[in-house]
Amino acid sequence: MLKPRKIKIFLEKYPDEETAEIAFSLLEKVAAAIVRIVGKDGFNALYSRSLSLTAPTFPWLAASVMTLQDDDMLVLIKSSFVVQPPAEIRAASSLLLTTFSDILCRLVGDQLTARILHDAFGEEIVEAIMGDHFES
Repeated sequence: MLKPRKIKIFLEKYPDEETAEIAFSLLEKVAAAIVRIVGKDGFNALYSRSLSLTAPTFPWLAASVMTLQDDDMLVLIKSSFVVQPPAEIRAASSLLLTTFSDILCRLVGDQLTARILHDAFGEEIVEAIMGDHFES
């Protein structure tokens, strides 16, 4: 589904000082699309699991996982992103989005996940981060 390397390449197009904001905007777009379908609690469950699986690779995310409250999941990630170097933000957000996408694929299938991500990101971003075989 999502390709971590392609997400990092996509984020590398932006200046270092914009990396945190762009990475966070991708997470916000996915959140908005998922909340429309499964509600805030459903999104929070998926997102929390994704964070738990990503945190061992990026220990600085572990603090976010430990202190999560339903209303501040994305806020904690944003505050974690802004204090990290751009390369670390790119790598962590790539893994986090990929992990989230993989979990979603297991739950609803590849085609519905592709449609959700397409609706969330738009055509240009989808082509940049999903690889050569996007099916809408």
